Amino acid sequence: MVSVEKGKRWLYEKDGWKEIGLFVVCLVFYLAFPLFDGPYWSKDSTSYATMDITREPLYPTFLWVFRNWFGEERYLMPVILFQAFLAAYAAWKLAVTVKEKKGSFALGCTAAGFQFAVALLNRFVANRGSSYTVCIMTEGVGFSLYVLFIVQLYRYILDKRKKNLFGVFFYAALLASLRKQMLLTLCLMAAVFILYYLVKKRELRKLAVLLVLTGVLLAGVKAADCFYNYRVRGVWMEHSGNSMGVLCTLVYTAQDKDAELFRDDTLKRLYTEIYTRSKEAGYNMSDAPKDWVGLTSHYADCYDDIGYGIINPVVQGYIRENQSVSPVDDTLLYDAYCGSMMKTLLGQSKGRLFCIVAWNTWKGFVNSIARVHPVLNVYAVIMYLLYLVLYVWAVRRKGCWNRPDETASLAEIVGIGLAFNCGVVGITIFTQPRYMIYSMGLFYCALTVLLYDAVAAGRKKGAESGGRSVKVTGVK
Repeated sequence: MVSVEKGKRWLYEKDGWKEIGLFVVCLVFYLAFPLFDGPYWSKDSTSYATMDITREPLYPTFLWVFRNWFGEERYLMPVILFQAFLAAYAAWKLAVTVKEKKGSFALGCTAAGFQFAVALLNRFVANRGSSYTVCIMTEGVGFSLYVLFIVQLYRYILDKRKKNLFGVFFYAALLASLRKQMLLTLCLMAAVFILYYLVKKRELRKLAVLLVLTGVLLAGVKAADCFYNYRVRGVWMEHSGNSMGVLCTLVYTAQDKDAELFRDDTLKRLYTEIYTRSKEAGYNMSDAPKDWVGLTSHYADCYDDIGYGIINPVVQGYIRENQSVSPVDDTLLYDAYCGSMMKTLLGQSKGRLFCIVAWNTWKGFVNSIARVHPVLNVYAVIMYLLYLVLYVWAVRRKGCWNRPDETASLAEIVGIGLAFNCGVVGITIFTQPRYMIYSMGLFYCALTVLLYDAVAAGRKKGAESGGRSVKVTGVK
């Protein structure tokens, strides 16, 4: 009886009907994409569906489960329907959280609207012809899981509830097992914990416990990766290719003299062939335009050609000709050679490497909230400056630096997450929008909350000033 009465109070006193209606709207919006477009099979989809050794375990396992439930011929539609439902839930959960913390249902709807806008941009503006929710690739669930991760982290910082902390670790574990880029969630967790329990407060014991748990989670993610490959391939190993991304960048920034860094004859021979082919094909930083847009575009165009067109054939060809044992052993040898070349090339002069990483990271910042374009590049600078100014003003106005705050905490968590994503991707791979837009809707949500508070504070100050003016006039 008590639970019934509690349910009635939620429906009639706490906008329960509105929340249900908003969820229906979110569900209808996201279900429209799979129902009208159907599944989108990209060039990367095959590697997930076949459980390729280069892929992290979560998404291939996810597809395997649906194949077993629905059959090889019919499983794709249920997959994208699930992805649509997950996206709807993530948008709704973000909206309800903003509504609850800020006391404005309209503000919550705006938060969901930004998630809708990102989906519409991907479908109709980005020349993709599909929303990511219908794609058979990690982004089909990754964007939604990241939103849910941020929501749980935000709620934990404000409410200190164990269930929210469990949600933080749960979604971080899923994301880190989805794609290695999302290991940034563990870095983000650690950074937020340090910010709140070391910089803002001196709760060192709590910080130590949270950092230890984060380390345990990292170990668990790596163990899950190894267990997955043990079950699929019979070998306890992590997925392949972890070194190849950075190696592509180092080959791109390399110079003729870098061959002298190698002491091992085999590695030197492999590297020399890779570098020579890359240089002859124009896949070197020396061949790039000098402006930052041209440089980063050239780097992006060359990246896959260096990795898949040169590094893989050279290294895998050498292994097949000289040391081939079994597919798994060959993969382990490939990782060993690429890893050793990467470590050696880190000894190259750092100027060119720092240059490409810096500009590539900045391109990531632009692509995180807009798209690289002469006008939008300026727009991105203005938006980031506005975000920073409003955040600083909110902290100073409320005096909330040493405590959690519904507005400032959201801005901090979203901003740190966006910066971490740009940094991680900027160092390892070209920052195309597909890798960067995890925080797009969240950024505009946090910016809108900052603006909402600023406008409310301005109105309050204006009302107080007006009240004082009326009082003085009355005395006269």
